[in-house]
Amino acid sequence: SSLARFFASHPRRVVEAPFGVDTDLFCPGPSVRARFSLQEGARVLAFVGGLDRAHAFKGLPDLLQALQRLPVETELIIVGDGDLRQTYEELAEMLDVRRRTHFLGRVEAETLRDVYRSAELFVFPSTSRAEAFGLAALEAEACGLPVVASDLPGVRTVVLHGETGLLVPPSQPHALADAIQRLLDDEPLRQTFSANAASHAKGLSWDAHTDTLLTTYRDVCALPS
Repeated sequence: SSLARFFASHPRRVVEAPFGVDTDLFCPGPSVRARFSLQEGARVLAFVGGLDRAHAFKGLPDLLQALQRLPVETELIIVGDGDLRQTYEELAEMLDVRRRTHFLGRVEAETLRDVYRSAELFVFPSTSRAEAFGLAALEAEACGLPVVASDLPGVRTVVLHGETGLLVPPSQPHALADAIQRLLDDEPLRQTFSANAASHAKGLSWDAHTDTLLTTYRDVCALPS
């Protein structure tokens, strides 16, 4: 596209100001697992995304197939709703993981925050470049949650491979399951990623976003800071 050619020809004239996250709301805090009907001793994963045809690229079928490969104590909280919800519930039943999946539908922001805080990992298995950023993954990181995500250009801004989580090839449930299991098995690594994730998210807060915009406007207009 013409914009891509401009970016390549004039990299110094391009300033990236990613979407921000509300780090006052989405921040580390106590787990509240009791409200989500999780089994005692469960290893908890979280997924957030539209369960409709427009968001089919979010990759929930891949995640359900990955869940099938994981130990039975692994459970999945799914936040989101849409016209494919019944289809996904039926797929979970067919894969024999329905008892380990918790479809919450749409939730308030505070409940979403509590989902992040009650999980051990956030999983972001998008399947195409239609995933241009990944705000849910950033919210999860702001709550101190490591992320296992698909290795896509838009996702790499949010999930730093080997620092805040792990990136895997899209549409490969076995690779997704392996990465999830690796982090569930390695608590020290998970804790390191957790601290890194919360720190990384602070750099992508709305305050940081606004500061970037103001600095850019001042530079363009040659206004004193």
